[in-house]
Amino acid sequence: MKNPHEYYQSILFEMITQSPALSAILQTLSHLHPQTYLSAGVLRNTVWAHLHGQSFDLKYSDVDVIYYDATEMDQHSQKQLQQHLEQLFPQQQWDVVNQALVHTWYRKDNGEQIQPLLSIEQALSLWPDTATALAIRLNGLGELELIAPFGLQDLFELKLCWNPALVSYATFKKRIASKQWLQQWPLLQAVDPEIENIGR
Repeated sequence: MKNPHEYYQSILFEMITQSPALSAILQTLSHLHPQTYLSAGVLRNTVWAHLHGQSFDLKYSDVDVIYYDATEMDQHSQKQLQQHLEQLFPQQQWDVVNQALVHTWYRKDNGEQIQPLLSIEQALSLWPDTATALAIRLNGLGELELIAPFGLQDLFELKLCWNPALVSYATFKKRIASKQWLQQWPLLQAVDPEIENIGR
């Protein structure tokens, strides 16, 4: 029997391969910039919609693309890639970010600058919630490749879990409210970290 991560990964990969839109995006990314990953909301929402028996239309969706290139000194290349994707897929809202440059503009809740990130995996490990922290690309062999530092259980078990690495719990709760996740996907459960700690 597969372990939970392998089991959920196989389901996720099947969802992606059965989605013409996601497959087309991943194919395009692998040709334009082989080190780019599809990440965050578009993957998370695909899973949540599936688990709620809903269809998920990529039209007009936000699509996050990330990569890591420490040789880039400014955002020129990532903006060029974003513009190219906007031309190829005009119905999506694109956000392309070189994670090696995040420290130049991102600030913590207290206004402090973060240290330069060292990899895609480290970047994902700092994201506000565990279910969103995943990225997928099509590698040189044409195989799907996943990075998910927190695994996939929270995502597939519909748990909204705060990651305290970078943002406060208050910011995490505001994020949930502003995104209206609980209204759109009522089976989601926001996990209270204090209750979780008591139960351990």
